[in-house]
Amino acid sequence: MKKRILIIIAIIMIISTIIRTLIVGYSFLSYSKEIIQNESALIADIVMETTDKNKIINLIKYSKPINDVKFISGTKKGIIFDLNKKTIISFYPIGDKTLEIVYNGEIFLKKFKNAITQLLLIAFFSLILIIAIVNYFLNPYLEILESVKKSTKNILNGNFDYRLSTKLKGEAKNFIDSFNTFLDNLKESFNVIEENYTSFIEKKPTQNPLIDTKETIEQLANIFKFKRVIEDDMNETIILDRIANLIEKFNISHYALIGINNHNKKIFYIRKKGDICCSIEDNYTLCRAYRLKHEIDSKNYENLCTLHSCNNDYYCIPFSAEGNFTGILKIMDKNIKETLPYIKAYLKEASTIIESKTTLNLLKKQNIKDALTGLYNRRYLDEILPKILANANRNHSKVGFLMIDIDYFKKINDTYGHDIGDKVLKETSFIILNSIRKSDIAIRLGGEEFLVILTNIKDAQDAYKVAQKIRQNIQKRKISNINITASIGISIYPDLCKDSKTCIKYADLALYKAKNSGRNQVIIFNENLKTTS
Repeated sequence: MKKRILIIIAIIMIISTIIRTLIVGYSFLSYSKEIIQNESALIADIVMETTDKNKIINLIKYSKPINDVKFISGTKKGIIFDLNKKTIISFYPIGDKTLEIVYNGEIFLKKFKNAITQLLLIAFFSLILIIAIVNYFLNPYLEILESVKKSTKNILNGNFDYRLSTKLKGEAKNFIDSFNTFLDNLKESFNVIEENYTSFIEKKPTQNPLIDTKETIEQLANIFKFKRVIEDDMNETIILDRIANLIEKFNISHYALIGINNHNKKIFYIRKKGDICCSIEDNYTLCRAYRLKHEIDSKNYENLCTLHSCNNDYYCIPFSAEGNFTGILKIMDKNIKETLPYIKAYLKEASTIIESKTTLNLLKKQNIKDALTGLYNRRYLDEILPKILANANRNHSKVGFLMIDIDYFKKINDTYGHDIGDKVLKETSFIILNSIRKSDIAIRLGGEEFLVILTNIKDAQDAYKVAQKIRQNIQKRKISNINITASIGISIYPDLCKDSKTCIKYADLALYKAKNSGRNQVIIFNENLKTTS
């Protein structure tokens, strides 16, 4: 910048000197022309007033500044500057002739050259003086501008260590101090940002913290939005689907995303793309990442995981490694070094939410399920019945209520003990579950009493067939060499009852009738049972 300013000043001075020289030269020529015209007029007047014109012309001819004076034919007026011959010719008309006066131009040219030379020398020394003055007074300010330019360039490259200095005082010194303070604060701010974002994203900083910070803040904003979305998702599967979609947006073409329920020891989610060379779904307990609960990088050691079947690199990331849920992401793409920290940050944020939802679902199931048999309990019954009846009303379908009671259960407890009694309850629950559809609901009401709700049935005969199947399957099964039978009562909504409470009551009346009629049988409720209860 300093050189540029000095060059501009020099160019301005040169142009102004040229313009001044042209003006001075033109003025000099005009002035000289006017003098010659006046002198020529004086000579013409002298010649005209003299009777012996030739004598006067000869006298004038031999004067020092004049080379020749003569009459020429015709009339002509003006002045010619012949620089090649170093002469100035003046034409002055007298009558029908013209007086031609040839002046010696050497003196004129010498004076003209001296004037131009002096002008150029003055301009040259003025230029040097101005540059020296500008350089002396402006140079410190120009150096400040150069330093600011250099510092800005360093900042853009991620270097905040360059500081400005100056010998100036006053406002310039205040500016330098303020700028250096700004750099200190900027460096401190970026150090804080870098320290904090590396705690969120395990990414090694590059040589340009500006670009790092920009990319990381953008990703953190996206992660925050992602977290807000998945917090409102209904279940873990939806969240894992979102993670899989996100992974594909990172242009990863070979991966597997697996969700494992640690409570029931089952894989409940798996999504794969490309060839992952892995049989984790067959036996996830052999997965090294799952067992050790930390990341696996195949580059660290050859043949690291026994489940991996190909001779290529892979990366396995377990997330939410503690608690009721564990997810595993396996990636086989080579160029993932830049995106991997961001993927891990997404998994870290998502794992907490998935773990929370898994735990809440587990607690809910534990709250609505019988601890001994695994069947739903009364609390779940109160929650689900309004929905079942509302759905039946919408679809104009029927609902069957089967009240089941194990015959002589108290005797079994008293004779064989409570451990055998608990075993009978578990086995009976298993038989009931395997005798009904998945859409039907089995509930343990308490003790040896069970309730089965059959959804979307045609009539009472459908319910009767299911009840007989349950009764027969219980009768066929010996539990600890004990023959077990069950009595079952049936009511049908809305044919025999109009609300859930009444339906359960009527099924219980039918069960009472079955037990009083010899047990091990199925009875459908009818109006006559109301009078016998």
